[in-house]
Amino acid sequence: MQNVVFHRYFLALRPPSLLATTLGMMGCVYHLAGSRLPADRLHITLAMLGGTYEAPQPRLVERVGEALHDITLPAQRPVFDQLVRANDRALLTASEPLTFIESFRHELVERLSSAGISADVPASPPHMTLAHGHQWRTGTESIDPISWRADELVLIESHVGAGRHMTRGSWALGEVTEKVQLPLPLALPEKMAA
Repeated sequence: MQNVVFHRYFLALRPPSLLATTLGMMGCVYHLAGSRLPADRLHITLAMLGGTYEAPQPRLVERVGEALHDITLPAQRPVFDQLVRANDRALLTASEPLTFIESFRHELVERLSSAGISADVPASPPHMTLAHGHQWRTGTESIDPISWRADELVLIESHVGAGRHMTRGSWALGEVTEKVQLPLPLALPEKMAA
């Protein structure tokens, strides 16, 4: 008898492969119990597009592509500085609200909704799951900040229970929303002013 697969679709940001590999190795450093997610499944969920037990949905993928083909949304720079163990999961989270990513999520959902595609913003704040299953201790600990320039939005089809993610679409994002502002000198040195 063939296993029944639930196909779940969502839009996400993924860390670059080198960082994802490093994060995958953090399980040993932080003594994460349970099942650690492989590097190619690490992501931040931005919008949930539903799912089905039926065969994969090529029409949904096509419709999302049509809605996002001319996307001009900015690249994002998530910064995670906490490791949270709770509800049998280990998550990377931010100590300060990631308001720019929250706004980004809502913009995506509005854009998809205006194209007739049902999409929802996840109920939980932006995070990245590193492991699931039993965690030996519960709590939050500060870690050195982990950040990257997320310049690609991806549509993922997850085969729930089978541990498989398939990329069904990707869109380049623009300039980073938050730029470092360097202070300008109040006055030019005398030699330069002359």
